[in-house]
Amino acid sequence: MAEDSIPEDKTMTDKGDKRDKEATNRAHPCPTCKKPMRRIDGRMGPFWGCSDFPTCRTTLNEVDGRPSTDINPDYRCPLCTRKLVRADKAKGEYWFCSGYNKGCKVTLDDHEGRPKQAHRCKKCGQLLVKREGKNGAFWGCSSYPVCTASYSDTEGRPAL
Repeated sequence: MAEDSIPEDKTMTDKGDKRDKEATNRAHPCPTCKKPMRRIDGRMGPFWGCSDFPTCRTTLNEVDGRPSTDINPDYRCPLCTRKLVRADKAKGEYWFCSGYNKGCKVTLDDHEGRPKQAHRCKKCGQLLVKREGKNGAFWGCSSYPVCTASYSDTEGRPAL
């Protein structure tokens, strides 16, 4: 008689449909209401929101393609750690710091929908800028002439 009974969870059977198992692994329940969460591409980068919006307004950050309470460092300002905001397409393809009006003037180019990686000066902590000199490309501090640190270019990155 136990052989004729239908198991409660279809993914637990030996013959279980692989698609059902994959769907179960991809579904991320909302920590508040337990309904599935969905990935949303927002102005401050991707995040996960409850599918029961506007009743449930729970949101989580995206880290490595999954919802998380941790902060994804790729979408944070490399200087002040505030969130980066994607500029309107009409203004160009770049990201700027949400603390722009508070004095943080960081802007980063867009690289396939993500902020381009920034590098900091070892000497003063400001961002490095790729420049062309008479001997080729190098990385110089953005606070030049206050900071005169420079680094050679190694495959498009500074040799720190």
